[in-house]
Amino acid sequence: MSLKTSIPVMAFVALLLPAITNAQSVTIPTLTLTLDKVNIVANATPLYNDLPTISWSSANAIACDAFGTGWGGAVAFSGNQKVNPSVTTTYSMVCTGVEGSVIRSVTLTVTNPDSINSQTASVIGGFNQLENNSTVQTQKQSGFTYTWNHNLQFGSPYTADVSALQTALIHSGVYSGAVTGGFYNQTLAAVKRFQAEHGIESTGFVGPVTRAELIALYNGN
Repeated sequence: MSLKTSIPVMAFVALLLPAITNAQSVTIPTLTLTLDKVNIVANATPLYNDLPTISWSSANAIACDAFGTGWGGAVAFSGNQKVNPSVTTTYSMVCTGVEGSVIRSVTLTVTNPDSINSQTASVIGGFNQLENNSTVQTQKQSGFTYTWNHNLQFGSPYTADVSALQTALIHSGVYSGAVTGGFYNQTLAAVKRFQAEHGIESTGFVGPVTRAELIALYNGN
C-alpha cells in the first residue's frame, strides 16, 4: 500500500475508533436516594411543605421501580415525593440498566409520643426484643422476600441467590454496592458484617445458620 493510500485509511480509522469505544463503554446504573428528615412523631399534623421529602436521581438506567409501604411501581429516573407514614417505614428503589441493577433504601423513623417518657427499667428490659421486632417489621414492609436454598460463598454460581443476598444485605445496612449476582470481595465483607451483627461467626460463608437468619428476616411470613 502506498503512503498516499494509507493516509485516508488511517484517518477513517481514527474517526471510527471513538464510536467503537463509546459503544463498548456501557456502565452500570447509579442511583442516589435521600430523605430530608429521618425522624418524625406519630400522628402529628404538619403543614404539607413540612412533610418529609424523598428525593432521587439515577444515571445509566432503563427503568426504575419503587417499593415499600406507601409507594411503589415504576417511577421517573429522578424526582421527589412527600411522605407521612404512621409507622417506621423503609422506602426502597431499584434501577436497572444494561449491565445490572442498583438498589438504595432510606428509613423514616416514626416515634410514638407515648413511648418517649417510658420508664428506664421497662426500656432496658424490653430493648432487645423491641429492636428485633422493629427490624423485622421494617424489613417486611420493604416488600422484599426471598428463601435461600443454597449455601453461598466466594465465587458461588447461584446468581439469583447471590442477587437476593446482596439485596438483603442492603436492607440490613451492611452493603452499599450494586446488585450484580456475583459473590466477591464487597459481598464477602458485607456478609461478615451481617454475621457479626447477628451473633454468627464471621466467616463470610452463607451456610445453614446464616441462611436461617436471612430467611427469618426475609421470607415474608
